[in-house]
Order: sequence, then structure tokens, then C-alpha cells
Amino acid sequence: MTPSRPGEVIATIRSLLPSLLPTEQAVAQVLLARSAEIVELSSQQVAELAGASRATVVRTCQSLGFSGYQQLRVLLARDAAFAATAQDGAGRGSPSGVDGASREGGPNGTPATRTASGIVEDTFRQVAAGVAGMMALLDGDEVAAAVEALATARRVVVVGNGLSGPLALDAAARLTGAGRAAEAPFDVINQQITARLLEPGDVLLVVSGSGSNAASLRAADAAVAAGATVIAVTAFARSPLSQLAGTNLVVTMPDLTFRDEITLATRLPQAILVEGLVAAVTARLGEAAVRAKALALDAISDNLAE
Repeated sequence: MTPSRPGEVIATIRSLLPSLLPTEQAVAQVLLARSAEIVELSSQQVAELAGASRATVVRTCQSLGFSGYQQLRVLLARDAAFAATAQDGAGRGSPSGVDGASREGGPNGTPATRTASGIVEDTFRQVAAGVAGMMALLDGDEVAAAVEALATARRVVVVGNGLSGPLALDAAARLTGAGRAAEAPFDVINQQITARLLEPGDVLLVVSGSGSNAASLRAADAAVAAGATVIAVTAFARSPLSQLAGTNLVVTMPDLTFRDEITLATRLPQAILVEGLVAAVTARLGEAAVRAKALALDAISDNLAE
């Protein structure tokens, strides 16, 4: 499917970069590094910058889902204009500092004069500015399929490991509170045993930012073998997990690389997606969710101290 929403082109390139051949990765890196200039560069110029052939440039564009270089350069030019407009608007609405602190960095680029509160507020601004990019690869049809599967499944199991583990537990708890009973085994062996015991009509929801966690992949593979539906919540559109899953929900931070995912490991886009999924499943369940929430609130109130 050709990217069509502003910001989707860059997100697509970054998401698919790890799955490209080495020569194609070199081309993709040039496309990312020179995205604002691509409209002025010919495919031959891009090839020279990447140390590749013109044919490799065209093949890379096609591997990324575009008809060719010309289509990609036009869409990148559109995205560059969109990003500039968004940044200009954010700049006009953002204060220059917090508590009078300077935003200038110190030696070697270190933020020597920034306050702790300034860093925290900057994080919120960065998230706000990046929301459109987070959703750039989220497919509406996949979302609808996931919600329907979760709402109608005989059994729902949620799996996540590493920093995705707490998010899997949270997803199961929120779904259960909304009337869609779900379980989230935390031990990796238990995850695989549970996945093997699933049946057609059951759902395994797998949360994995990288889409490459070995334990999560084993659980997904077991669920597929059992005939269950596998839904992936991940940051990369082409990964080992996405190859196993029947439904892929891809949300990512703008400018996220595979190395960033491994080292920084933010789960913010996936956390927001879980919130949205629970809300959508709740709406799908209707009156059943209303009754479940009332019972959940009773349980919560019983555990609140005066």
C-alpha cells in the first residue's frame, strides 16, 4: 500500500529499513538523511551518495512500497513541506524556556543549562509534535480487524517481554475491566504453554516494540500453530513478528531507528495504542462493557482507603 498521509513516507522508510538488503539500506539512509533535498536530487545523484547503482535506488523504492523513485521524491517533498508547517506552528506556540532557563546546550552539545522541569516539558512537547508521525503506519482496516477479534474471541491472551511486559499486563487488566476477560502470563515458558493450548477462535495479542523478541516470537509461533489469531502491536512494519501475525498494528516514534528501539526502548506509542484499543473494544461490547465497568468500580471502591 502506497503511503498517503503526511509523515507516512519517512515512517515507512524507517520501519522497513532493518528488513532491506545492505545496498538498499545504504540508499534508504540517504533518503532519510537528505529527505528535505530529495526533490532536487535525481536518482543517479542518490545512487552516487549511497555508493550504489541507479537500479538499486529504484529497487529500494519498490521494496519500500513505492512504484519508483519519482513517486517517492514527490511524496517526500510533500512531507517536508508538511513538517516545516507543523514545526513553525509548534514554535510559535511553545515558550522559549522554563523557569527562565536557556535552551542552549553546553560543551559538546550537552544541555548544561536546562532545568529538570524544562527537560520534562520538552518531552511532552516532543510527544505532542510527534503524534501524527506515530500513527503514520497505523492501518484503519487492521485496527478494525483487531478490535472485532478481541471483542468476539473465546479467549484472549496478551504477551509481552522486556519493557513490553508491563504494557502487556496493563492491556490485559484494562481489557478485563472493560468486560473482555484477558490474561497475561509473565513467565516465558508459561506464555508458550498457554499459546500452545489456544484454539481457533482465540486471540494472542503480542506487544513487542522491535518485533524481534525471541520469547514473544516463540509464543506467537505456538499460537499460529494452534490456529489462533495473532495480533501484533509493534514499531516496525516488517519484522519477524509481523510475518507471523495475521493483524499488525504499527505505531512508532518519528525518527525511530532499529538501534534506537533497542537502546532507548520507548513504549509510549504502543501504550497510547493500547488505550485506544481498550476504548474501541469497550464501545464494541456496548452494554456488557457498561456492566463490567460498574462491577470493576465496585471492586476499586472497596480497596480505596479513607
